[in-house]
Amino acid sequence: MTSPSPEESLESQRQNLQLRDTVAALRVRLEGAEASRAESVQVAVAAGADEIRLLRTTIATLRDELQSLDAAKQAAVQAAVAAGQNEAHQLQLTIQTLREQLERGQFEHADVLARQQQAQLAELKQLHETIAALRAALERKHEN
Repeated sequence: MTSPSPEESLESQRQNLQLRDTVAALRVRLEGAEASRAESVQVAVAAGADEIRLLRTTIATLRDELQSLDAAKQAAVQAAVAAGQNEAHQLQLTIQTLREQLERGQFEHADVLARQQQAQLAELKQLHETIAALRAALERKHEN
């Protein structure tokens, strides 16, 4: 084997140097790409975490609003029930009052009827007595 000529050796060294520079440049580009990818992953993870935090906040807000609406609905139902019970109680009192007035009116009417019947009976008795007295007077007149 023959030894390389100085020109070939120089050319070989220059190619080696050029290959080393290319490897170094590729290594820098690879590290840059890796750093860019890692940064993109971090940005995506941060965005995902922000979205999760926002969704949890939205869920909590909606849950609170739902509980508030449920409490308001229960309060409205209780108010309606209380109003219905109050109205029923008032109507029962009104019914009782009207029933008492009706009974009192019936008793008063019965009392008035009884007094009218007594007055009629007394008047009838007085008329019978008057008739009897007039008949007796008329008979005495005819006898004389």
